[in-house]
Formats: sequence, structure tokens, C-alpha cells
Amino acid sequence: MKIKICITLLIIAIFSSLIYAGVANTKHNLSKSGPGPIKSSQEDRVCVFCHTPHNALPYAPLWNRELSTAVYQTYSSVTMNASPGQPTGDSKLCLSCHDGTIALNAIYATTSSIATDLNFPLSGEANLGTDLRDDHPISFVYDDNLAVQDRQLKLPSVLPSFIKLQNGRIECTTCHDPHTETIYFLRTADKQLLCTSCHDKKVEGSVTLPFSTSVHNQVMSSAPISSDYACGNCHKPHNAKDIVTGSATSQLLKGNEEDLCFVCHGSSQGIGPLSENNIDIESLMSSNDGFYDIYSGTKRWVNRSHDVTDAQQGSSGAHLECINCHGVHGVRRDDLNTTNVIESLVDPDNPLQPFTWSTNPTNYNGTDKYWLKIYKIDHFCLKCHDGSFPTFTDRPDLNVLDPTNNNGRIRNIASSFSKDIHGKEKIPCIICHDPHGGNPFLITNRMKWTGTAPFKTKRAPKSDFDSGTIVAPINPVKYELCRLSCHNGDKTMHQRNKTNCQQCHYHGGGKL
Repeated sequence: MKIKICITLLIIAIFSSLIYAGVANTKHNLSKSGPGPIKSSQEDRVCVFCHTPHNALPYAPLWNRELSTAVYQTYSSVTMNASPGQPTGDSKLCLSCHDGTIALNAIYATTSSIATDLNFPLSGEANLGTDLRDDHPISFVYDDNLAVQDRQLKLPSVLPSFIKLQNGRIECTTCHDPHTETIYFLRTADKQLLCTSCHDKKVEGSVTLPFSTSVHNQVMSSAPISSDYACGNCHKPHNAKDIVTGSATSQLLKGNEEDLCFVCHGSSQGIGPLSENNIDIESLMSSNDGFYDIYSGTKRWVNRSHDVTDAQQGSSGAHLECINCHGVHGVRRDDLNTTNVIESLVDPDNPLQPFTWSTNPTNYNGTDKYWLKIYKIDHFCLKCHDGSFPTFTDRPDLNVLDPTNNNGRIRNIASSFSKDIHGKEKIPCIICHDPHGGNPFLITNRMKWTGTAPFKTKRAPKSDFDSGTIVAPINPVKYELCRLSCHNGDKTMHQRNKTNCQQCHYHGGGKL
């Protein structure tokens, strides 16, 4: 028996010395010998700020700090299936320093003060405060049911050994080891690996597009992104704020909705545009991209782009975001070697699934995959523009010309425009319309026939469409779009007489 006790004490001594050696070289060493900027000039003991061998609080491991009585605002998200509660377990211990409510020298097992020069709470970025809504969620059960329900979490049984659940729950110590010398006390120095150990981000259906092969799986080290791992391009696990405005965000993002996308897919922040062919999506979808028009005495909003910005949504009453069309974790350049998926798009009815199809257009010759995908974009457009809207979006009547009133009545096209392109799969939507807009009704100038993906168009200057009425702004289309794209030739009598193409040719009219 004595031998067993001796062996046990020896093991404890060995591991204690290893832990001591680790924490002594970190900012958690608040004694005189600590390497960090916050340390006592009076106290020699390293472990006393957290642990005591006697008279400890009833929390493992021999806890020696007072615990906060604060009530916390916890993380929540509309896409989260777990239910975080008030901090529990090891998280409660961590927050005894990191919520900024208790002095650093407020230890439990002593009647006398120690380190009086540390008689203040933690401050700076390490102080998470009592508002944890901008921090990774903690204190929730992580089990098979959660992983299956979420669809983008890995099963607990396949988590790597360095991920530490506490009683089956996610706590601060799941990702952090307070005694290690690793940056931010992380359980692995590979930040990307730490995220993807639990998070299996992808869009998945009949086709799976994982984040590992996405165009977004790259490191953006330039300001204001300034990340050293791919997940960190868009997310921040603690104190997540908008990197431009400093305002609160959701889902631990570095920006709100389209504002984050525009950091790279625009030019205002000095990084982008990084889109294919350097297209500045931000400028096309800017807040002034739209105007009010009076039709039959009724004031209505005329789109110049899909309504993703707050200013547009405030005017039109619509609510659409970039992620309703693009799967940020699975998005990639469209691949002409595939025949059943558009890799840059997700299904608006289910944004976790890529946009796929099971049957090809009747006129598909089996070889021209570029045109196959152009035709199938029509089916994507009609997810919204057929009058039956996806559950994830909210909008009023859509800006599509009425075949019985070609001067521009706003309505959907369910009754006049079948899911076959223009009734006979002849002219795809994006020949005339640019999904990122720039002009009323998202009209393009002309199609640029490149034969490659993604699908490219030339946009007409907005000045061509700024008269404030519907018929006149559409007039340039008859020349720039119709004549230069398909109907080559000199100016026609119709143009000289200022007759626009839509007077005779319109959605569902049989002659388009």
C-alpha cells in the first residue's frame, strides 16, 4: 500500500512540475517571475492566484479564487441548435478573472491580503466582460443529437484528443489550456485545425462542397482582415466586432451581413475587389442603387440590384442577403467539368445545399457544359421569380415585366413564364439581366460571349438609365443589349422612332 501511495505522489509531483514549468512562462504567472505585463512585485508563488493545497473552494482543481456572482448575457444565434446557459464548470473558473468583476488578487484560502499591487480586475482585450454575446458559446451539451441536428458539427466520437469536453459540454477549457505556452493558451497552435476539429463547414446535398476546397479557404493577412488562418478571415472567437464600424455582429463575424462580403468583394477597404475579373460587387450594389418611380399613380421601388443593403431594404421592404444565393463555406469557381451543380450558388430553399438539378434542358446537346449551366441559372432565378418564395427570404412583388403591360408593371411571372426558359429554353435570364445589377431591372448592356465560367456581362453606365421613368430608361436596351449582343446590323427604324424592344418582345410574349 505504501508503495502505491509513493508511486501516486511521485506521478503527481512529476506532472505538477511539468505544469509549473509551462505556466511559469505564460501570462498566467502573476508572480514576480511572470513574463507578462501584469504581475505582482510582491508575490513569489506562481500557483497561488488560482490554486491552494488546503481549504480550497469545492471546485476542482483545488480552486483558490473567489467566483463571480455576475449574471451573463450569453451567445445566441438563429442558426444555432445548442442552448448555452449561464457559465458552468471550468468556464466559471476562467471568468473569475476574465469577466473583469473581481480583483486579480481576490483569492479564497487566506485571511490576509496577497499581492496588494494587483488589487484591480483584469482589463483590456482579455477582459470579456459579462456580455458574452460576442464570444464563442460555452456551457452547452455537445452530443450526437446536436451534431446530427446541426449538420455541420462533427460527432463527439471523432473529435481529436486535444479537444476536451467537460462532462460532455463545451467549456472554455475545450479550446484553451491555462497552463500551456501555446499562443492564446490554445490546445493546438494550429488555429484552423482547432476550428475544424468541431466545425465541418460545407454545403451538402446530392453534391458536397467542403470548405477545405473552397475559394474562401485561404489566409487574408492584409488589413483590415489581418488574419493568420482562414476561419479568422471572417470570424473572431472573442470580442467579435465589425472591423470597419466597431459595431456588434452576429455569428462571431467581423462584419454585418453584406458589409463583410464587401471588404473583399469591393474596393472601399483597400483589399478588393477580389471577385472574378476584379468585379466590384460593392459598387454595383451600393446603397443608392435604386429609385422610386410613379406608375399609374402608385409610388413603387425600382431595383438596380438585389436588395442586400440596409438602405435598399428600408426603401423596398425586401430582405435578401448574399448568403441566400452564395454558400460562403462551399463556394468555388464554377467547374465546367460538372453537369449537375453550379458551384457558386446554393439552393435558396435550403442555403446549406448547393444548387443542383436532376434533369437537363431539352435542348442540351450533352457536350456544351457552359450553356448547360447558363440555362440552369434560369431555374435558380425562378426559385424567387415564380411567385413562390423560399422560406429564408422576405420580399414584396418582384420587378418583372407584365406581358400584358410591357411598360413595366411590377409583378411575379408565375402565370406567364414557365420554368422552361422563355417557354422554349431559348434565351437564359442572364443574357438580359445581371444578378448583381447596376441598372433598373438589373439590365445588362450586352452579353460578353466568353464560353467560360463564371458568366460575364458588360454593364451599361447608370447614367443611361437615370431619367426617373420606366419606358425611357429601358430604351437604350434595344440598341446596346439586343442589337450588339445578338441582332447585329445598322440602326433600325424602331430606334430612330424611339420604340423600345419591350413594346413587342417581353416575358411570356411568345416572341422573345
